[in-house]
Amino acid sequence: MDRILSQHAEPASDSIQERVRRALEAEIIAGIRPPGSAIDEKALAQDFKASRTPVREALLLLAGQGLVRIVPRSGIYVYKAGAAELVAALEALVELETVLARLAAQRITGPLGEAMERALEGTHECARASDREGYERANATLHELIYRTAGNAILVEQVRQVRRKLAAYRQRGFDSPGRLAVSARQHADIVEAIRQGDGPRAGEAMRRHISAGGEALTALILAADAAAAD
Repeated sequence: MDRILSQHAEPASDSIQERVRRALEAEIIAGIRPPGSAIDEKALAQDFKASRTPVREALLLLAGQGLVRIVPRSGIYVYKAGAAELVAALEALVELETVLARLAAQRITGPLGEAMERALEGTHECARASDREGYERANATLHELIYRTAGNAILVEQVRQVRRKLAAYRQRGFDSPGRLAVSARQHADIVEAIRQGDGPRAGEAMRRHISAGGEALTALILAADAAAAD
């Protein structure tokens, strides 16, 4: 548990409650705390040298974000969504990302286009090296640039909420053989359409990209659920 303190240190001005929330959120999103795993409230308080009150408040905030489930007289767990809920979240992600790509094509500027090209090259380099962790970082950078270019804060916040809910699961989507290379090629289509200002084409390219990743993830989730039921 020391990793929480060493890897997710926050400025001293942040409250203990906020530091605990940020640390747990980061670990849940990264998959360090997998869906369904128990969270020891007492151990967290000891790790942060804090009373149980700010730790409980942080957990309540995470429950409000849909990342933690508090079960009375049972315990506290990282939220584990069912297959139907995950599919619904993936459908929402497809629609949100499609709209943002289309808006980005309408609002692209030279500097942002150049930044996208650099991020795109990063995804290709990581795909060629089969560097999954590096690819995840490059992928996040590219999508953030698309969000920034789209210029719609409300849609961006919505897509980030959905991504947080899916984060621990979506990492498994890259487990499919050849998925990194396919994803990188799809990114190239998206960036090209955005830089050319072609909104419909950019939106459709993004739709194919997110849908393909979602299909790979759904197959993995259903296979895992079937294995667990046996």
